[in-house]
Amino acid sequence: MGTVLSPDYPEGYGNNLNCVWLIISEPGSRIHLAFNDFDLEPPYDFLTIKDGDQSGATVLGRFSGAEVPSHLTSNSNVLQLEFQADHSMSGRGFNITYTFGRNECPDPGVPLNARRFGDSFQLGSSISVVCDEGFIKTQGTDTITCLLEDGKVMWSGLIPKCEGNNTGRGKNNK
Repeated sequence: MGTVLSPDYPEGYGNNLNCVWLIISEPGSRIHLAFNDFDLEPPYDFLTIKDGDQSGATVLGRFSGAEVPSHLTSNSNVLQLEFQADHSMSGRGFNITYTFGRNECPDPGVPLNARRFGDSFQLGSSISVVCDEGFIKTQGTDTITCLLEDGKVMWSGLIPKCEGNNTGRGKNNK
């Protein structure tokens, strides 16, 4: 876990800046960014966040202004934060904390009309879903497991869906 602050935060950053931060976690893990404070002069000063190393980086977002961006999670174990400021005016800057998702799958949520068992999303852990009474599983399996596939951490299948049982409909009840 760590923090990335713009130069001289919160006193306001200088002019003509071009700063790059590289956050690297262990292979297979992801990096989560939480924006605690954000204030850059729009549209001239901006923060670009790139996922991956120099050659194959994809831009996850480019932010300016005073709207605090929502959480971001990398798809790889490398994140680049590039901050550029022009020759005039500045804002307060930014305060970003980062944590490493140690080989964690995203929270699959709790399906409607069901109960979920298991709260660990770590690599290798499983979650099972039991449909409430009167509902049947229409998607997925009883249990999904967090796996590493092609260098990405993902669930072994779709989170199950539980829907109303259609018995009694369309039948001729005498």
